Amino acid sequence: MAKASKEIYDTYKEMSKSPVDYGTFKKILIEFNTEIMNTLLKGKTFNMGYKLSTLSIWRRKRDPRTPRVNWGESLKIKRDLIEKGIEPYNSDTGKGEKWIVYFTDGQYFRFRWYKDKCRVKNKTVYKFEPTRGVKGNKQKLINLINNDDLAYLRFKEYKNGDL
Repeated sequence: MAKASKEIYDTYKEMSKSPVDYGTFKKILIEFNTEIMNTLLKGKTFNMGYKLSTLSIWRRKRDPRTPRVNWGESLKIKRDLIEKGIEPYNSDTGKGEKWIVYFTDGQYFRFRWYKDKCRVKNKTVYKFEPTRGVKGNKQKLINLINNDDLAYLRFKEYKNGDL
């Protein structure tokens, strides 16, 4: 179960002898998380401490034998077809204009919580999921890769389970 900043603040308030107000607490969280993401986007690794191991971004070569759908572009094409009055392809009827687009770039990038060195009970039930959307951290990574031709060099290549 994910915890919101208000729930985390309530726990902090109970444990602290002189807690700061919620607004200050939230600003600190936002600034801290922003700095962690900036560190990761520079190609560095962030050690979370407390036996939680590290976070980083890694790159991996795409396997051309297993194409992945680019849902963002595909849905734009489908929406354009519908706006133009063209029927999108329907697999049940076999009719319509095809609109699915696959990624063609040679590599992709992922945020990684390196749990192999993590010393937390039941670590397999936990996961790190960066934020999405226009202002999200996944979008920041996408924008970095799309706008800087050499940005991929910041990130270590993931090979055969080694990092």
